[in-house]
Amino acid sequence: MNTQQLEYVIAISEEKSFSRAADRLLVTQPALSQQVKKLEKELGAKLFRREKNELVLTDAGKVYVNGARSVMSIYLKALEEIRRQNSEERKQITMVYNNALLPGFSEDVLPEFQKSHPDILLSTINGNAAIAKDYVMGGMADLAVMASREPSHSMLEFIPIRKEELLLALPKDHPMAGDFDRNGSADVSCLKKESFILNQSNSFFRMMEHRIFERCSFTPRVLCEISDLDASLNMVANHKGLAFIPRSMKASKDICCFSLEPPGVFYVGAAYHKGSVLSKPVNDLIRILLRIYDSGPY
Repeated sequence: MNTQQLEYVIAISEEKSFSRAADRLLVTQPALSQQVKKLEKELGAKLFRREKNELVLTDAGKVYVNGARSVMSIYLKALEEIRRQNSEERKQITMVYNNALLPGFSEDVLPEFQKSHPDILLSTINGNAAIAKDYVMGGMADLAVMASREPSHSMLEFIPIRKEELLLALPKDHPMAGDFDRNGSADVSCLKKESFILNQSNSFFRMMEHRIFERCSFTPRVLCEISDLDASLNMVANHKGLAFIPRSMKASKDICCFSLEPPGVFYVGAAYHKGSVLSKPVNDLIRILLRIYDSGPY
């Protein structure tokens, strides 16, 4: 079942803005607007109208949102029950996380969890915040460790693990490294002629990067889009371009990392279905994550 349109309209109705809803859904504003126009054409009715610089629901929109919320509630409860039954049968926990957010996971977390729950298989999937949200909401994962702009999440239960920061990474011998070091932070607006290695489209970090360039009033020269942040760092070290990485990532001695102005703050947290009753193994896994990572680098 494809619930994308339902989620889109609900998000817009709650945020009262295409831009805020797009940030929340991790999609671009034009793509979101296009989906709403397509839906309104199918329905033959407008769902929103502008009122004092906000989007408010029309009468037809109110009917649609009420129905959408009912459908989503039934759908998510069904997925949760299926996930619970499958989990009990398999004795398996599926967790989605971004490798860059949990350094040392295989060495620190996995052995401790396996020691306390030797009969449970912990299956992990590497994915960004958008993938994590889809897996958890779709019942394909029990837990996700993901990034969020706020210490909460509008669509999932979110337990903050630590506060983090996105940094600018550039080669140690870059001409601007000295200036940034003296200033204590990086002025990205000075880097208009540089090439950038950016995260994949529709990822949380790419949305942060988009806001950074928007604030600096320039469109970057994009060398490539990449999901592997370790590969991004290797390319920076080899003078292929500049990149943005979480502070928790360990850069080589050939790379300098600088805070942004204003700082690119975000939160790393454990996320799961709203209203879910977590099993003891999942609760234990969250406790291990909090103990190991809550004294984060930022």
